[in-house]
Amino acid sequence: MPDNYAPIQPAEGVPRAHGADGPGPAPSPVTALLMQLLLSALAGTLLFLSFPPVDLWPLAFVALVPLLVAVSRTRSCRAAILCGATAALAFYLPSFAWVASVAVPGWLGLTVYCGLYVAAAGGIVRLLQRNTGALWPVLTAFVWAGLELLRARLGPGFPWLFLGYTQYRYAALLQLAALGGVYAVSFVVVLVNAVLAGPVIAALRRFPSTRRVALERPLLAVALLGLALFLLSLLGDSAKAGLEIREGPTVGVVQQNIPRLVEEIYDPGKDLEERYREGEAEVQLCAQLTARLRRDDVRMVVWPETSVPVPLDLPGEFFGRERERSIQRQTLDYVRALGGDMGAYFLVGAPAYVSREAVASGSLLYGVHVQLEFGNSAVLLSPGGEFIERYDKMRLVPFGEYIPLRDSLPFLQALTPIPRELTPGEKEVVFSLPDEDGGAVRFAALVCYEDVFADLTASFRRRGVDFFVNVTDEGWYVIPGELGQHLAMAVFRAVETRATVVRAANTGVSCFIDPSGEVYAAIKPLEEGVLSAPVRLCDTVPPYVRYGDCSGVLCLMLAIALPPIVASLRRQDAS
Repeated sequence: MPDNYAPIQPAEGVPRAHGADGPGPAPSPVTALLMQLLLSALAGTLLFLSFPPVDLWPLAFVALVPLLVAVSRTRSCRAAILCGATAALAFYLPSFAWVASVAVPGWLGLTVYCGLYVAAAGGIVRLLQRNTGALWPVLTAFVWAGLELLRARLGPGFPWLFLGYTQYRYAALLQLAALGGVYAVSFVVVLVNAVLAGPVIAALRRFPSTRRVALERPLLAVALLGLALFLLSLLGDSAKAGLEIREGPTVGVVQQNIPRLVEEIYDPGKDLEERYREGEAEVQLCAQLTARLRRDDVRMVVWPETSVPVPLDLPGEFFGRERERSIQRQTLDYVRALGGDMGAYFLVGAPAYVSREAVASGSLLYGVHVQLEFGNSAVLLSPGGEFIERYDKMRLVPFGEYIPLRDSLPFLQALTPIPRELTPGEKEVVFSLPDEDGGAVRFAALVCYEDVFADLTASFRRRGVDFFVNVTDEGWYVIPGELGQHLAMAVFRAVETRATVVRAANTGVSCFIDPSGEVYAAIKPLEEGVLSAPVRLCDTVPPYVRYGDCSGVLCLMLAIALPPIVASLRRQDAS
């Protein structure tokens, strides 16, 4: 080597690259970006594995680490946003695959929509990592929880696959939902990821002279976090053990396990007579399954969403076809026979419809005011088959029960093959179930996916309901995933409100979830059967019911305020 040889030094401010044996060539910008995108895709894959159907929930505590490391090494905010988008695609595409059972465009559209929030998180986190020092892990957790709340509340809301839902099996951490809802659990999960990412980010810095110092604080943060999680688990176990729970009335649920294939349900060429035969067969099956509950001393029997295909609140003359009148009579005859024999009330999933002529004449069968056109309802009938009350679903499924902005953006109809639009209910109905001692317990019906809306269940609980009944039909989804994901959210609703959630689901998961989040009775999914159990009642009204999403709103405010604050601080430093 010549005596006058000297290695080329990088320009001032440009970091050195170090290999295993010392300095080495820095990767090209394209190579570096590809590595960052691969790390981001790994994070999305780990997130997918954390949720049902795979359900490896402990992975959630490390799933975001590759993304946070990748974002920390990006050269621009746009690259960080791209990393977030890549993670979102790897996460949501397989997680929402069940939507493709109904509509492939809807699956892709939902993936893109939810991915926007993760992409935004990538850009914000990069700002925090570079400008807030040791506070960035905590601020990242605030931002993530805030963006989840935004997705839950923006427009019709779609609060699905929030990171906290991975912990529905972790009973100790789950109790935190009684304080701040699922957002509080998401905050903890993201904070763990961010703190664990700290030492990795520090170790990958290219200046060896600062590597030792850079690792000290992140490793201390990891140790402190471990202690905090241990104490939090103890507090969660203590809160669960301290709940005072008593047994209420016994409720029976029916799971008929009938698939709903979109191409068959909405086939315009399908014979109408065949549709009527299928409806009659389903009502008969529900009745046969109910008969198995005769010896269980049930106080109420629950049939899933739309298990009866015709309205139960119309006089016979308002039906346009005799077969529709026949199905209504058949249903009421079964209810009268079984209810009289068992002394049981019935909560039945059925459509609601009132013609304009019926409204004008005032000749409604039960004298109740209902919405025009079709609604998706839960109807409470007495043991004698008499109408008591009905709840009309308030939170409709976008692209399943209505098309958002249909008039302004008619092309959105292409995202779903379902042509119908339902009318939403306007009233939070609280049902009263008489007990044998002359008293009564109060419950609310949640139709379809209404149990994913934490604000709705909290509102019902403030109205004094003692438990919830979710009637749902998830036979539309032949691709796995939806059943377990929906169950996880129902578990959180039970803990947030400290009220039992009873689920009657066509294809599952029909179950009973107590106020601590324990699934204490269940029918296996995709199996025909019945189940009965006493409802577990709890008088505790937790902070989440009292104060709602206050903690989530705080996170959202920080998520909105932090980027301009950080940008302002950077401008001040530059000047």
